[in-house]
Amino acid sequence: MSGKKIILFVIGILLFGALIISKRGLTIKNVMDGSTVELNNGALVTILGVNPTAEGEEYLKKLRKEKIEVVADSKNPFSVKSMKKGKRYYAYIRLKRGGSPARQMLLSGKSSFNSANVTDSLDNFNQYASAGPDITPQIKPKVIDYEEDDIVLPPYQNTERKHHAWYTDGTRNIAMLEDACDFNLPYTKTFANKLAARSAGPYNIGQVCEIFDYCYNNWSYVNDPSDSEYVARASESINSSLSGDCDDFAVLVASCILAIGGRPCINTGENTGGGHAFTEVDISQWNQNDVLKEIKKRFPAYNITSLATRPDGNHLWLNLDWQASYPGGRYYDCSLGRDTYPYLNGQWTWKKLN
Repeated sequence: MSGKKIILFVIGILLFGALIISKRGLTIKNVMDGSTVELNNGALVTILGVNPTAEGEEYLKKLRKEKIEVVADSKNPFSVKSMKKGKRYYAYIRLKRGGSPARQMLLSGKSSFNSANVTDSLDNFNQYASAGPDITPQIKPKVIDYEEDDIVLPPYQNTERKHHAWYTDGTRNIAMLEDACDFNLPYTKTFANKLAARSAGPYNIGQVCEIFDYCYNNWSYVNDPSDSEYVARASESINSSLSGDCDDFAVLVASCILAIGGRPCINTGENTGGGHAFTEVDISQWNQNDVLKEIKKRFPAYNITSLATRPDGNHLWLNLDWQASYPGGRYYDCSLGRDTYPYLNGQWTWKKLN
């Protein structure tokens, strides 16, 4: 057989295989973890809105070979027909039964929904999930049992606040962050110490990982009051069993890092889809290869080859955004502007970027 005929033969086989898949439809071939699956076309899909839990992994394994529909996130669209083998996509997945989409979202673990991971609005997600005849698994906020977690906190004390919202004037936000990041309050300090102690010793990247991972996996999303903004103190978020929106999460993580001797930076950014707040931590004092190695070891479910960082003078900031899922995950799109509030030399500062 000539070389040209061999090429044509191979192309024919590939087209035939693609035709079979298109007729058979998309199915889950392998389950990588509680939120990531490999489809029968070879593409990897990380399901938006869920955390990689052991319970979720078992739930997804029961759905292998079922016909599914992949729903792209409207903020990060892609063509399902052009999905490539081995490439990771972030999307919703819903079951397809009886020849038409049953509109049942695959929520691995059933109760592990985390709206922090959802780029689409929560309303859009609920619209996806509720359409059609099937009942979406009930989503219940996770309540942290501090006794079970061995996190014993002192009595909580709350006082009147002067600042509790973001301002257009960045200098006023400094005063707000001084109020919100109450890392020197025994309630917040005790919480941070308990988490950091799981990677005992002088301040280290393992402690940062422990704080981020615990807060990320135990956080429940709750909106601010209608038509108003409220940035909760770190102690308030802890006292409410780790609940709130993105800026509340950012304040909590930053406060915990401050409480154990680190340097955080809180960011606010905007794009055409809206605004977001997230935290970074300065890792300039550590060997970067050691940091990457430690994060890879602690988050084996992700194929981590590099870390999302931002150099700024003598500082190297590592992304700790809840949308990133692990320390050093991809940055939020701040294409329409970004304000940074690094904590340097014992005080909050402000810098506007792009």
